[in-house]
Amino acid sequence: MSKNIITIQETDEIIRGLRDFADNGQRSYAFRKKKLELLRKAVLANADAIAEAIGKDLGKHQFETYLSDVGVIAEEISFILKNLKMWMQPEDVSTPMAIFPSTKTTLYHEPKGVVLIFSPWNYPVNLSLIPLAGAIAAGNTVLLKPAHETPNAAAVISKIVHEVFEKTHVSVIEGEGKIIGPLLLDNYRFDHIFFTGSPQVGKWIMEKAAKNLTPVTLELGGKSPVIVDKNSNLKTAVTRIIWGKMFSAGQTCIAPDYALVHEDIKEEFIKLAIERIHSFYGANPEESPYLARIVSKERCEKLTGYLKQGTIIHGGFYDIEKKYIEPTLLEIHDLEAPVMKEEIFGPILPLITWKSKDAILQIIRKNRYPLACYVYSTDKKFSDYIIQHVEFGSGCINDNLVQFVNNKLPFGGIQNSGVGRYHGKFSFDAFSHTKGVVNTLSNIDHNLKYPPYSSWKMKLSKWFLE
Repeated sequence: MSKNIITIQETDEIIRGLRDFADNGQRSYAFRKKKLELLRKAVLANADAIAEAIGKDLGKHQFETYLSDVGVIAEEISFILKNLKMWMQPEDVSTPMAIFPSTKTTLYHEPKGVVLIFSPWNYPVNLSLIPLAGAIAAGNTVLLKPAHETPNAAAVISKIVHEVFEKTHVSVIEGEGKIIGPLLLDNYRFDHIFFTGSPQVGKWIMEKAAKNLTPVTLELGGKSPVIVDKNSNLKTAVTRIIWGKMFSAGQTCIAPDYALVHEDIKEEFIKLAIERIHSFYGANPEESPYLARIVSKERCEKLTGYLKQGTIIHGGFYDIEKKYIEPTLLEIHDLEAPVMKEEIFGPILPLITWKSKDAILQIIRKNRYPLACYVYSTDKKFSDYIIQHVEFGSGCINDNLVQFVNNKLPFGGIQNSGVGRYHGKFSFDAFSHTKGVVNTLSNIDHNLKYPPYSSWKMKLSKWFLE
């Protein structure tokens, strides 16, 4: 199969194989368990190859790759393996007395069928294999489309998948998204579509899915705020914020997009932030092996445009040919500028000061429904206020990014930042059809529900309702 060109005949064969396996393949616990164990083993065996590939594609240090890709994937699969047998069991729930002689109600968890996964370029391995693990745990077959912007990672993903799975169980299709997307969605029916990417493309995916009423999970983006209260452990807060913002050069969907800093601590925040940038990446970050590069020159050019939309407090140097942008602090005066309307996805941290909680909400609601929200404060009432008044997908108090690693938390957005949830049990549920069945005794019956209806039946019905 060519990485750039695939014929409709080749695609037909792939989809037909996946569909046949979905209709007739093995759904047993033992089968799913074996494949997940092999997938985990293959990820660990290819850990160095994954790090090398992402290093070539994104200039990312292998430590960040081991932390955010290899380690997180392995832990996610381990968590699924530990709980899968229990998740697969039919689940008995209570039965209302009003429907006697029905005495038992059971939930059955079944595979949806053929799942299509579109993964993004920013975490190309993580955001391919974690949803893949969930889909396999739920018993589906999968067509996986890695991002073409990170070709080295796509090659490693394809290698791992074809080491572990038969092509009728999981297949990888490579190529440009603008070609492969329409090819797949205009010509084939899928039973679930999982997409990670921009809201703009997510809307297009949802529109295409509506043609067949295909359910979707859309992991999108948004401008995720980090709110720093004057009552915070500022040194720790700044250390964690700069780490979270600059991790993978800011190309993280849940990275702090902009900082809302209380006006009383603005100068100290800036001083500490500059110190942290220097301590992490040195006086000349361009020479640091620890700062990733931007995925493409086109993205780099987009990011440099933001530098003119505020006052550069620190940084601002860039080299488009090297896909490098220096960690930059940018003071914002115009909340209507594109830098405050678009998800940045780069090592540029806009700073805005506030002095009232109302001001915080007014600013955030200009870009409502972020994927993540972070609040740094030692005042529980303040943190609770933010959690209760800001609509967001997931977040942290006094930290950032780490919510993604907790397998027991659902991961996903709200409104413009996404549809649906995954990770751990939420992945199993997302890729499963839960079927409810009521079991009724056949040797007992009553005539209450049958015509003719009488006044005493009406009274009895009211009594049941009350």
